[in-house]
Amino acid sequence: MAPQMSKEQTQAESIKVKAPAQAAGAEEAATKVAEEKKNKQKTVVIKVGTSSLLRKGHLHLSLLGTLAETCADLTRSGIKVIVVTSGAIGAGCQVLGTTEKPTDLAGKQAMAAVGMVRLMRMYDDFFTSVSQPIAQVLVSLDNLMERQQYLNAQRTFQALLARDVIPIVNENDTVAVQDTKFGDNDTLSAHIAALADADYLFLLTDVDGLYTGNPSTDPDAVIIPLVENIEDLDVDTKAAGSKWGTGGMATKIEAARMATASGCHTVVMHSNQLSVLHDVVVNGASYGTLFLAVPRPLGGRKRWILLIPANGDIVVNKRAETALNNDKNLSGFHIVSVTGEFAADECVRLLVQEEDGGEPREFGRAIVNYASKDCQKLSGTQNANEFFDIVGYSGPESVAHRNNICLWMPHGEEPNLDLHPEIDMATHPSAANLEDLDDMRVSTRSPALNGSGGSGNGNGSSKAH
Repeated sequence: MAPQMSKEQTQAESIKVKAPAQAAGAEEAATKVAEEKKNKQKTVVIKVGTSSLLRKGHLHLSLLGTLAETCADLTRSGIKVIVVTSGAIGAGCQVLGTTEKPTDLAGKQAMAAVGMVRLMRMYDDFFTSVSQPIAQVLVSLDNLMERQQYLNAQRTFQALLARDVIPIVNENDTVAVQDTKFGDNDTLSAHIAALADADYLFLLTDVDGLYTGNPSTDPDAVIIPLVENIEDLDVDTKAAGSKWGTGGMATKIEAARMATASGCHTVVMHSNQLSVLHDVVVNGASYGTLFLAVPRPLGGRKRWILLIPANGDIVVNKRAETALNNDKNLSGFHIVSVTGEFAADECVRLLVQEEDGGEPREFGRAIVNYASKDCQKLSGTQNANEFFDIVGYSGPESVAHRNNICLWMPHGEEPNLDLHPEIDMATHPSAANLEDLDDMRVSTRSPALNGSGGSGNGNGSSKAH
């Protein structure tokens, strides 16, 4: 008779069997997502920055003409197109003959109201000239923060795209208040890309992409064509955008983080390369800096949660990151510290304390069951029986339920160029030969970088450089 295995041996054997099965399951899931993306009608979001739309204080008419022709060509190829536009404040200043951008909120809103009329008139003239119908869509952050309004907006976009109408989207600046503003249209475009389940988000600006240094001051700065894992970039967000804009390279990286977590490839590129967008979407050509989408993106309500602004932070231990990647609840014993003030049912950032004692790293968002003061009390709680004694009332057993937890990199699976044979990095202008491709990959955490997308100073950092 064969000897019986101990409990520990049985568990060890079980783990050995599960590990390959889980890996195979993850690969199969990623392949399924890729196939679904391949077979569905493609959708692209094109964000045009203020620095591109305005030239010497006036609307850049030749760019608007190229944009209209490019969008019309994409639509005729069966690709759904959404345009997110900036430039309303700059156009308003042009109409009223003002040389300085207002600094107060009311002044900005007034200029945006004046400028949006001029801007939409120009869009309508250029798109009508190529027989392409458009629609104006104004949204504010509080519209998308409320789940029902988010779904209504989603259905409106679907109805417009089904009729081959191109939505021209901008923030509803006139009614937005400071606390419920996107802040910049890079963030707005990422929200729209997630809402529309887009395949590509193009962030058009006045630089060629993300650089290893400031190209205007560093002669050795080179472009980074590919970012597989956005967590491998460490950015200094102090840089601002252009005189008329509100964004910069840091906001574009944050927008790329949101979009890629929703399954949308993001490309930061110069607006003078508009004509190659069709080649990128249809033939997989490479320009600018490509941020790869995660293999198994979030969907439905979890995608919406990931885009909700956070009201505070919960720092957790490494054990928590592993547990949450395996679809577990967030418990008290996972919590290291709590910062900020938030109420129950509000969204917080989830950060993990690195083992080397460095700065905590954000890895997700969660809607919590308890307010910040109670989360602080629950830190280190080992079981549900202690909850009542600590907070003084009966509540959920977890700090956040797994259905209300979403991670920037779902299941811990990093983006990988090998999963996208349709993308041809060899076509990138900076690739002299195929051996350069390994140097294009950002694969490890890199030194800090300073960037400014709207002012012509695109910056980045990678291991290769």
